[in-house]
Amino acid sequence: MEASAGRYAGRYGVVVFDPESGSGVSLGGGEAFTAASVGKLPTLISLYRAAARGELSLDEKISLLPGDYQSYGTGVLHNFAPGTEMTLRECAYFLVNKSDNTAWAMLDRRLGVENIQAEMREIGARGTDYDMGVTTPEDVFLMLQKISDPAFTDGELSGEMISAMTDTAFEDRIPAPLPPDVRVAHKIGSYEDSYGDAGIVFYKDRDGTERRYFIVVLSGGTGEGSARAAMQEISRVAYEALAVPRRGAPEKKPEA
Repeated sequence: MEASAGRYAGRYGVVVFDPESGSGVSLGGGEAFTAASVGKLPTLISLYRAAARGELSLDEKISLLPGDYQSYGTGVLHNFAPGTEMTLRECAYFLVNKSDNTAWAMLDRRLGVENIQAEMREIGARGTDYDMGVTTPEDVFLMLQKISDPAFTDGELSGEMISAMTDTAFEDRIPAPLPPDVRVAHKIGSYEDSYGDAGIVFYKDRDGTERRYFIVVLSGGTGEGSARAAMQEISRVAYEALAVPRRGAPEKKPEA
């Protein structure tokens, strides 16, 4: 991991964790990075945690207001007409699957920035300043753990979050070097010279049992091309270390 990150320009923070063995690696995991759109995960977590507590319904309707429009960066809702209604569940899907900045503004309005920050303190993500857009790789790893833990919300809600984070509009980082039958629930981020991706990688071992591992890569002081290449290489190294031994080495093609 260290060698892979060191080959590329910029500063990198990496966390990889295998829940089955309880082993992992953290390189700069406690260092602060610009969260960019990886910072949408606290919003997702806070929304679904509130639903699990019965504080709101994900079927509740929310309207797109003029003040919600965010025409910068990613997303599609800025093309929708004012007054467009959708459920909170649909808004959350836009938030993480399309990385929609207008959906982010809508959910911030509904939940309250201070409540989202309080939720981060509650789960122990103390290196995260939601309002300032700063987090650490270890905090993001903690967020992924909460998303995937049915005890944090429930099995259905956890599954919904994971589904919304799968097959996103941005599959060119952690998922890119992995085999097509490997599923990745993840969230990317891009802002100025900071790029990241964080996800849960699901794969099947040689017996067909589904297994998973967590991977977070945040960067700063770099360009998009370099950061993308670094994340792809780190993702490949993690997969080869954790998944390939359990799946079995690929069969060699017969020599001509």
